[in-house]
Amino acid sequence: MKDYVEENEQCFCPPLWRQRRLFILDILRQFQVQSVLDYGCGEASVLSFLIPSSESDGIKKMAGIDICSQVLEEAIEACLPWPSDYKQKRIHPLEIDIYKGSVGVPDDRLKAYEAIVCSEVIEHLYEEDLKPFFEVTLGFYRPRILIVTTPNCEYNVNFPDLQYGTEKAIFRHDDHKFEWTRQQFQNWCLEGATKYDYEMKLHGIGLLNNKQDNLENGHCTQACIFIRRGNDSINTGSAGERHELLKHIEFPYYDEPPKSEEEILQEIHSFIEVLCKADYYAHTERNHRQPKKSEDTFDLDATVDWNTFDIKEKEYLFITKDVHEDNKQQQIFTITPLEIPILHIWDISRIRQLCKTIERLKELLAINQDTVIYTIDKDRLIVNKAYEVTED
Repeated sequence: MKDYVEENEQCFCPPLWRQRRLFILDILRQFQVQSVLDYGCGEASVLSFLIPSSESDGIKKMAGIDICSQVLEEAIEACLPWPSDYKQKRIHPLEIDIYKGSVGVPDDRLKAYEAIVCSEVIEHLYEEDLKPFFEVTLGFYRPRILIVTTPNCEYNVNFPDLQYGTEKAIFRHDDHKFEWTRQQFQNWCLEGATKYDYEMKLHGIGLLNNKQDNLENGHCTQACIFIRRGNDSINTGSAGERHELLKHIEFPYYDEPPKSEEEILQEIHSFIEVLCKADYYAHTERNHRQPKKSEDTFDLDATVDWNTFDIKEKEYLFITKDVHEDNKQQQIFTITPLEIPILHIWDISRIRQLCKTIERLKELLAINQDTVIYTIDKDRLIVNKAYEVTED
């Protein structure tokens, strides 16, 4: 089915769909939610967008529900782990459940989600399906937050083909049952928030590239964040399990027994040594190709593929120059002091698995601050130790 505005995505930068998903992600981050229900998930465009960031944002459980079997097949495919997910295991577990059912029908299994996202869904519902929306979401499920987005029909005036304000006006999408003005949307949101004791905050998303200072008609998409007041202790009863669970997905994650601090430090030291030697290797290669210039910089990661790197199995071969003096081979060492951004160390998947958080990594690195090996300068690690580069 055609969506006039979405097909003109070059009019928005970033594309409107991406702005909406980034808005949703930002709200979820602000509230630090660990579980998300996509209400009317369609082909899981929002869920699949959240999967990569869920690792760093702490989201451990997600679910999607929709009534259409065809789009749910696409949703399942979009949410399955990739081959890289098995090679680079996540730090935290992630489970995703895909359900078939109506958004107007409650299900006990969906009550525990901290956030419900309903993006570009309500305008596709008939009145009889929309009527119980707040009763089910805010009344029965009672999430910490509910995020709703829908088109702002006032913004249609910017798209001549929609003929907004005339008798021939059409909706943006063939399947839309309605498109609301800002006042209509606000009235609807206020009714639900008041009845179920939620705070509400209205937002706008998306302005045309050449009209980013024109707010006369609001934004292309309007959104509302419903925030539950206080700690919820209301017993909303039981509705049973009324939806069909089509697929339960579990992502592989690092679940080895915890290592001692000494063992973790040993692996960290080994990776830092590899980074230092990689820096030497990069300098050597560059010097062989062209004269050294003062403005030259080197990418430590360019010489090592951290996605497939295994510190326990790898044998390191570093190019050295054969120099003999008095029939003795010259010893070659890495450059000191060497600055390494701590984020470069954190980017190594094994380090993330061992340390869990970047704050823990910094704590472990700080253990060596009283020695001559490392010092920490804000977000940089200064390596003062010179590692010998051995010849093959």
